[in-house]
Amino acid sequence: MAFFITLGAILILLGALVCHSYRIKFASYRGFPAEVLGFRSEFQQAGDDEKELLCAVVDYQNGTETVRANHEQFLPAEEMPCQRGDKLVVQVNADFPDRFLFTNEVKGTSAFGVAMVIGGALTVAFHLIWKLL
Repeated sequence: MAFFITLGAILILLGALVCHSYRIKFASYRGFPAEVLGFRSEFQQAGDDEKELLCAVVDYQNGTETVRANHEQFLPAEEMPCQRGDKLVVQVNADFPDRFLFTNEVKGTSAFGVAMVIGGALTVAFHLIWKLL
């Protein structure tokens, strides 16, 4: 009995820590209006297939300074959410002003952390219900 209760409690604790770390990480991000200047590209070989990956490059205003920033990662070309010349809001961490995230990538919590908390709670609940039956 103690094993499943302990396992559930550990999952809940780890999930809460993951969610908390996401809140801390994204708390320092601020939104800035930006214009997409273009893309850097890179090709990735997967077996016989070659896939094009793109990294968006934008300019945004930080006060009176114009900052050029690259997206934090390369994305498959078909998943790129913007085109050259688009105006959008990017999320920038003050510690790394030359890198950005798209607004929909900044999350208040972690889906994985929430899943761990729910999994831990379900582990404890199902074990207690099973013991009662």
